[in-house]
Amino acid sequence: MNERSNSKLSLFLMELIIAIMFFSLSAAVCVRLFVSAHTMAESTESINNATIWTQNLAEAFTGEKGDLSEISHLFPEAYVISESETEGTLILFFDDKWELMSGQPSDAAYEAILEVTRQDAADVYSDVNTYGTEITGKAAVGKIAVMKTGSSADIVSVIPDDGADVILLTAVDTYLGKEGQ
Repeated sequence: MNERSNSKLSLFLMELIIAIMFFSLSAAVCVRLFVSAHTMAESTESINNATIWTQNLAEAFTGEKGDLSEISHLFPEAYVISESETEGTLILFFDDKWELMSGQPSDAAYEAILEVTRQDAADVYSDVNTYGTEITGKAAVGKIAVMKTGSSADIVSVIPDDGADVILLTAVDTYLGKEGQ
């Protein structure tokens, strides 16, 4: 009788071990899913905020006809690098909660860069020439990038060519006409 009770006990323990293994594997899969969902939510939040700030900068660029000094008045927290009166770079810094920071903070988590240049309108709108029209004058061209600064303490004052850490990148332009010369 003792031997029969031992076999029932070992069978029960084996069943209990299998059940514990099953629940352990299920818990590991669930934890991995929760981590993946959290990472995806953070990425989505970054893309949403980058879209909002890209749109803000694009609308300011268009509304102010690409005039960097006027755009900088709309964003007093911005850090501006002027190459001339009409060309340069405007940089906005954000903390990890996408709150706008002023100046050149070394602890910024994100930054938005607007590079403004003036070019011949014929070059910017070269595809329009196929319709039999000739464009003269100047155009303001802007390139906007929102990127994660990560752990780098250095300010990135140009948009990287390799697209490293860039969340969103877009280009805007506005025709200035002949008076833009």
